[in-house]
Amino acid sequence: MHPLMDLYAYNDWANAQVFATCRDVDQARLDEQAPGTYGTLSDTLKHLIQVEAVYLRMLREQPLASRESQAAQAEIRDFLAHDLPWFADLQAQIGRAYSDLVAHATDAWYAEPLPVPWFDFALTKQDGLLQVLSHSSQHRAQVFSVLGERGAVVPNIDYVFFLQSKLPSGA
Repeated sequence: MHPLMDLYAYNDWANAQVFATCRDVDQARLDEQAPGTYGTLSDTLKHLIQVEAVYLRMLREQPLASRESQAAQAEIRDFLAHDLPWFADLQAQIGRAYSDLVAHATDAWYAEPLPVPWFDFALTKQDGLLQVLSHSSQHRAQVFSVLGERGAVVPNIDYVFFLQSKLPSGA
């Protein structure tokens, strides 16, 4: 099995943990400015999922509208207007899609170029997959750091706790 399969299963689990934790936080607290994040905690979580969704489209070789076009700007506004429970549901769908993508990838596919319109350097599909994982991890850490600093109890989402969560009860 390819290690990226395990890492994407972990990413899905960790994203679910952060959304579950935020479900119990007052919305006003999630909408406060949070220095060190992507604006607010809500903004950060939405951005995390938006990036995962966009990279998934690029990895599937689905076209992206120019970010400067009015249609793209309207699509982005509509996307970001959804509430966090909607993003939590989307996160689960995206997690399954990445797991399926990685499960069927070949070595040749990983080496294929991944054109990313906002970068002026070459990436491979493997680079794109790794970028998604590191990007999401960065934002989960930001959200949990802010919540912890504000007194919330946050779970430990180290990889080993993901492994532990998969053990049969009592093991």
